[in-house]
Amino acid sequence: MNTETLLIKLCRAFLSGEQITLDDGTDYDALYKLAKVHNLCAVVFCVLNTAQNKDNVPAEMLRRFNDDFLDAVVRYDFQSAQIAEIDALCEKDGIHHVFFKGSELRELFPVPEARVMSDVDMLIGTDDRDRLKKLLTSNGFDCRNSNGNVYEYTKDGLLTEVHTKIISGKVGESALENAFSDAIRHASFDGTRGRLNDDYHLSYLIAHLAHHFWFYGAGVKMILDIAVMLKKSDPDRVIEMLRDAKLDEFAKTVFTITYKWFGVGRDFSVPAEKAEEFLLSYGAFGNASRNKAAVVTRKAMESGGTGGGFGTRLRLLFPSYENVRNIPYIRFIDGRPYLLPAAWVYRFYYNFRNRRDFVHSATDALGSDETKKAATDEIAFFKEIGLL
Repeated sequence: MNTETLLIKLCRAFLSGEQITLDDGTDYDALYKLAKVHNLCAVVFCVLNTAQNKDNVPAEMLRRFNDDFLDAVVRYDFQSAQIAEIDALCEKDGIHHVFFKGSELRELFPVPEARVMSDVDMLIGTDDRDRLKKLLTSNGFDCRNSNGNVYEYTKDGLLTEVHTKIISGKVGESALENAFSDAIRHASFDGTRGRLNDDYHLSYLIAHLAHHFWFYGAGVKMILDIAVMLKKSDPDRVIEMLRDAKLDEFAKTVFTITYKWFGVGRDFSVPAEKAEEFLLSYGAFGNASRNKAAVVTRKAMESGGTGGGFGTRLRLLFPSYENVRNIPYIRFIDGRPYLLPAAWVYRFYYNFRNRRDFVHSATDALGSDETKKAATDEIAFFKEIGLL
């Protein structure tokens, strides 16, 4: 059994509570590396630790998985305490709010602590943004970024992203920002704390996955999230909700993969092999083994460019207002297109200081025949799965 297949098998066992028997000859070092790039080490540990032949796992490898699980438990506890603090502050001040994504999804996992998340996502109404900022900063939170639709707050090393829109920008020709512009109206409230409707939350997760596909990649953990939501949602209703956003065909591909991997939901009998390979190849967010130059070239070609090195470099250096306004660290430009030249300058210095390796990997191979072919193949693949 190859490592990718084993990872899927272990995640399926985690969801179902199955106690497995490990195969002889398993490459646990390769399994650890793959689980690490998909942020699934804690999930894998839960299965390895209860395996019938657990002693087959080398002690050092089990310790590494165990260390990641313990880290996840500690992080879960700290994040839970901070969620409770924000919730209490909002309740006292009368601010309606909705926690979504990881903080809600993890409670659906058999072992909630195993579902790691880098930050807490929270949705509020636009009219409450300034009031919440004053409330949080007066209670020890540092407002790190306050531009556009997402304000970032840190306290004790933990990050909370406060959204007034749950998604921004486009995927292909689909304006997701418009499709999900009224998210807070799809929440039911108990006091000031709300929860998104299950079908709506799942439709958002599909759109969020599409967004990651279209940029640099998505991984197995996102499909695991969809699997736990499918236990309480209806895939047909979700597909209908996504029709106006032009993501209904993509949803069928995702649901087919979820059923094949985890036995949850429904098989829509659409070709999904390329999407499976895509999900397994690049880690949780496209941060492993990704040809970033191909992504940059593909985006240039989607905008009418030829994918040639010089033209693509110009677009990379001087992106349009629509492409710049949703970049987190340049959200000050949102609604102010006249600041575009200043945004170009700020983006150049930001990338030079903070993302040199990424910039080099994204530009060094621009214009090569291999990069153009990879970009062309990706455009064809995205059309097949309904993203273009």
